[in-house]
Amino acid sequence: MKNLANSPADLARANPRAASTHIQTCTLSKAKSQRMHDYRLGRIPAYVDQTKLRDNRVLIRLRPLTQVRAENARLREQAGRQRKMKSNAAVAVIGVITFGVLAARDFKKLSPKRQNKAFKNLVRSLAKRLATKVESLVVHLDETTIHAHFMLRAYDRLGHALSDKIKRDVTVSIQDLTHRVLARFCPKIERGHRKLDRLAAGANYVETLHRSVRALHQDLPREIEEREAELTVMEIAKAVLQAEIDEGRKKLDRLSEEQRTERIALASQKTEMETRARDLDARDADVRAQEDKQQEREDGLDRREASIDKDKADLARERRTQLLAAGQLVKREEAVKAARTEAEKIQITYQAALAAMEGALAEISDGTLRRDPAAGKLVMKDASLLRALPEELRVGLLRPMRGLVDIRSREDQRCRELDRRDRAFEEKLAAVGEVITALTEGHAQISEGTIVMEDMPASLKALGETAEDRMIQAILDLIVRAAEVGVGSLRGPRDDEIDGPGVG
Repeated sequence: MKNLANSPADLARANPRAASTHIQTCTLSKAKSQRMHDYRLGRIPAYVDQTKLRDNRVLIRLRPLTQVRAENARLREQAGRQRKMKSNAAVAVIGVITFGVLAARDFKKLSPKRQNKAFKNLVRSLAKRLATKVESLVVHLDETTIHAHFMLRAYDRLGHALSDKIKRDVTVSIQDLTHRVLARFCPKIERGHRKLDRLAAGANYVETLHRSVRALHQDLPREIEEREAELTVMEIAKAVLQAEIDEGRKKLDRLSEEQRTERIALASQKTEMETRARDLDARDADVRAQEDKQQEREDGLDRREASIDKDKADLARERRTQLLAAGQLVKREEAVKAARTEAEKIQITYQAALAAMEGALAEISDGTLRRDPAAGKLVMKDASLLRALPEELRVGLLRPMRGLVDIRSREDQRCRELDRRDRAFEEKLAAVGEVITALTEGHAQISEGTIVMEDMPASLKALGETAEDRMIQAILDLIVRAAEVGVGSLRGPRDDEIDGPGVG
């Protein structure tokens, strides 16, 4: 009985139950043309059924090709490539996943969700095999049979061009990977016949070449009809063979010696053919072994180059780290110097403010303050110390100074009362001077808005509601505010508020 499944005629032809994946690198312009085809942009080809355009499925949408090209250039630069990338360098790897007539019929029986998952698993496994990235995946259902177009980045993670990696052993492994992945979703899918096996079975070399998409659209309708006719013939043949098998079982006991001899001859021919096939496989294995050795040499050179590039990158990174640490150290020293200078400024300003306040209080005590009748300004013996005060403190001190001048202008009317008050006021001013001296020498301090002093003068412990007491209280409040405000509230003086020697 003839074995139709493994006959040389079937082996010479493409396997109708197989799925295959074909890839090729392409330039930027070719990638743009492929994008137009994949996404049905521009003119629609005649072989496309436009009523089924909505059935197409975009599983992974393509990003701008200029970004892919820029990423390729960056990977080359990271890999240490000194030469600039050529304008016609490969930008992407385009590929198509196709099915034989019978394989397509079985695959279409899957749900769209299972089909999508099968295509995604296959292209991601292929990208992992080539150490690159999936850029696009589109399923076409508007043509003769189901198929999928995809794009991969043309450079791997180490910056090597995939065109240097796609050798014969890689293309063979891609077909193995296609069968292994798709068979998990559609178990009836088989691995395609190997090119060498087809050539050994008598196929023409042209028949083993990968056909373009245009050629497939021209040939597939005819091939589908031929396959369907062959399938009908095979089913008839199957029925005939089954009848022959039944008849053969009846005649098995009546086989003649001639039939046994013929059977032996056929067995011998089969053995001879198997021997010839083993020889071809051995030759193929030798060729593959030589290619594997060459690939190992190239891989070793690539690894050595990558190691050198990594060492250079590590050295550069260490130098940058050292420079950064040195810069941070300089900045830290500058910050310490600035903080120290600021602290010294605050200390000097605080001491100058205390001296100015002491001078102003002394002039108030001596009675050298007066109001200019013409301008209405206060005139004092030496305004330089008061001018050195922060504006906020100086403005606050002017109010009690004006009040004092006004009080003295009415001395004639209230001579006795003013004498008494003057003595009390001078006593309290002296007490304020003692407080200032205590603050300067560190025998007193300011806590929560109050002057804390161990021997606080009795005249300052209980101030009344008289104008003099309020002025003394205002002075004490100014002393407190001077300590609290510090250098942060310093502002320029206002020249129109005071006049006298030292103001210029």
